[in-house]
Amino acid sequence: MKAGPVEIGTLLQNRNRYCVPIYQRHYVWEKNKQWGPFWQDIRTKAVERLAGRERRFSHFMGAVVLESRAKPSVRQVPSFQVVDGQQRLTTFLLFLTAARHYAQSIGHETSAANIQRYVLNSDPHLMEAPEIEIFKVWPTQADRTLFLDIVKSENRELLREKYNNYWYRTRGRDQVQEYNFVPKILGAYGYFYDRIRHSVQTNDLHADVTEIDENSVEDEFPKELKLDAIWQSMLEEFKVVEIILDEGDDAQVIFETLNDRGEPLLAADLVRNNIFQRADARNERAEELFAKHWKPFEDPFWFQLEKQGRYKKQRVEFFLANFIAGKIAGEVGISKLFSEYKAFLRPPKGSMTPRYATVAEEIQDLEVYGRIYKELIERSSNSPIGEFSKRLNLWDVTTANPLILRLWARTDLSQADKIHALNFLLSLIVRRSVCELTTKNYNNLFLSGISKLDRDGWSLSSLQSYFLEQTAESSRFPTDDQFITSLVNRPIYRTLGPTKTRALLLELERKKHGKFQETAGIRDDLTVEHIMPASWYSNWPMMDGVIPTDEDRRLAAMTFLEDDTLAGRMVKRNRVLNSIGNLTLVTQSFNSKVSNESFPKKLPEFKNQSVLMLTKDFVEKTNWDEESIESRGKSLAALALTVWPRPAV
Repeated sequence: MKAGPVEIGTLLQNRNRYCVPIYQRHYVWEKNKQWGPFWQDIRTKAVERLAGRERRFSHFMGAVVLESRAKPSVRQVPSFQVVDGQQRLTTFLLFLTAARHYAQSIGHETSAANIQRYVLNSDPHLMEAPEIEIFKVWPTQADRTLFLDIVKSENRELLREKYNNYWYRTRGRDQVQEYNFVPKILGAYGYFYDRIRHSVQTNDLHADVTEIDENSVEDEFPKELKLDAIWQSMLEEFKVVEIILDEGDDAQVIFETLNDRGEPLLAADLVRNNIFQRADARNERAEELFAKHWKPFEDPFWFQLEKQGRYKKQRVEFFLANFIAGKIAGEVGISKLFSEYKAFLRPPKGSMTPRYATVAEEIQDLEVYGRIYKELIERSSNSPIGEFSKRLNLWDVTTANPLILRLWARTDLSQADKIHALNFLLSLIVRRSVCELTTKNYNNLFLSGISKLDRDGWSLSSLQSYFLEQTAESSRFPTDDQFITSLVNRPIYRTLGPTKTRALLLELERKKHGKFQETAGIRDDLTVEHIMPASWYSNWPMMDGVIPTDEDRRLAAMTFLEDDTLAGRMVKRNRVLNSIGNLTLVTQSFNSKVSNESFPKKLPEFKNQSVLMLTKDFVEKTNWDEESIESRGKSLAALALTVWPRPAV
């Protein structure tokens, strides 16, 4: 390994190509974190130059790690693979291109030509493939077209013409749109052009701008001099540590070490780089594998932030954690995801055989599980896994994902058995939630299930047997009697909350529609409504006609006993009005103004909800009291047994 500081100008003036491997991440630098501080450092150096101050120190921009590639022909420009530093190199060239375009706009052609020597390699007539070899930086495929269009553009006008959709349309306003809403590469170019133009056209570069009107037209420095101070400062007073690897150096280890400090790469970036570094080392056609099997993971879907538990991370990281957990049937620390992945690749305990015979096999496995996970999270398809995911999502249980991934990826199970298994898992989750049983052990419960199935064989009966044999409160599958009792007697609305109560009622509504009625028309905007309202005191007398006084309400609030006293009967009413028998779904057309009115006054509104089967089972009633609620609750509970069944052991 050869390492040493080098000025950016020296690095870029050499007739070399710096090729970013296809599997490295996109250009991700942004205004607040990187462009802004970088520009302020350049501006400071330009001010020093113009003021004639002594140049005290250089700015270091970190490391650029390069791996030399074989030179098959004397006519080819020497090329290096960029192990680390692609973000810096890309930024340098975008800055220089912005400076060149501005030089052209003010007629400073000498500087424009000089800057171009640091952006593109000279003498294309001496190259084998000049259309490629003229570019000093050859970025990843995702960024390549836009980047090359920017750096090779003859002038800013032609670039704007090609990417006009990203420019402001206001007449006379030559500016790229808000940097956050355009591709980052174009955003960086636009930001630097705007900063350069502002500094050259105002007094921004005076040593003490506080004593000068920044917008004054009087300026002791010509525009050309200020522009040269800017781009020359970057080339001559900014350095990187250039590290050129020898043949025996492990590029991946060095890459990981450099990214283990400061603001690290995403674990997913490290995983991807590790995979394709190994593919390169084994001559497994890394670029072909990337294009064929990894390309789906470059979709924006995977980079969206999500929150699970106390962690907020990109989806791809949650996927990798679930993938590993499902494979090893063990917990995975998402904060150490890259280390977890490397540990996962080692031969399983008690085996000398690697987990994957080839890198290609490893990537193909990730691709298969990635497709399943995407469908599970998107919840947009009408496939069995998509429909199941929509139902599961309402219960907020993501700890089952490793088991679901392993189950759905099985090729030795029929689709019918897989669907039965998913419905079985949902029954377990719903029943335990209704019975107010804890979810704290779910991670261990589902991972232990994977381990058991790996030992005994994957089948529907094996999966069902494992869960039905659990007896602990933290893992047992509630019986039919326990499920019915909870549905009829527990204050479901209070214990589950409105979201899960709505999920429960939606499933029952669909079941009531049956096979021969339209279920696709069940609306997404349905809300939960109490038939007897929580504020029942004024308009809903007790069964004997008594209307409780304020003193009666005070006494009822001080007791928990459900006895024959007025207070005891009030306690019971307050409990059952939150049970499933007193709950229904309504559309937005329901007049909320009548929610607390008496039953006869609410009935017309409920009858207007005739599209909903849940309202049809009580709208013919003339009275609604505790007995009516318990009777309807038992009927809905019996229906719930068919929606979330418990098979025999």
